[in-house]
Amino acid sequence: MATRQPAQRSWAPAVLVAVLALVFGGVTVAIEVGSRRSAADSHAKEAGAEADVTRAAQAYGAAVVAAGDPAPTDERLAAVAEGARVEVREVHRTPGLVVTVYGTAPFGTLFGVGSVAACHRVSFHDLGTATAGSVVERLVDCPPPVAWPSPS
Repeated sequence: MATRQPAQRSWAPAVLVAVLALVFGGVTVAIEVGSRRSAADSHAKEAGAEADVTRAAQAYGAAVVAAGDPAPTDERLAAVAEGARVEVREVHRTPGLVVTVYGTAPFGTLFGVGSVAACHRVSFHDLGTATAGSVVERLVDCPPPVAWPSPS
């Protein structure tokens, strides 16, 4: 009578499964690293756009001060805003001149272009004098746009 020998199993399927698992794990890690890097780049571009909007508000404040007018009109404030790439949203004259401006700046994303929008309060002091200046403060919320009268 012949004795039965146990069948030898091939290691090929187990090795194939192990290699596929390693490849799948490697691809998953590479995708995760790439998406985190892309998100970090996007956040950096967005922060740069936010800084651009703040610089535009600061440029507006500097332009109003440089005009040297102790009491600029609403129309003059709006005209200066166009040159500084911002839009006037509110003007308060008591106790001092305080203007709320709105600005936007684009930034590139993985799938196109995003945009940052922000409002800043620009408070002026000593307009029309040698010590004139402005202070810019970012606001959490933006007031609605002002309907300026059209020139006739």
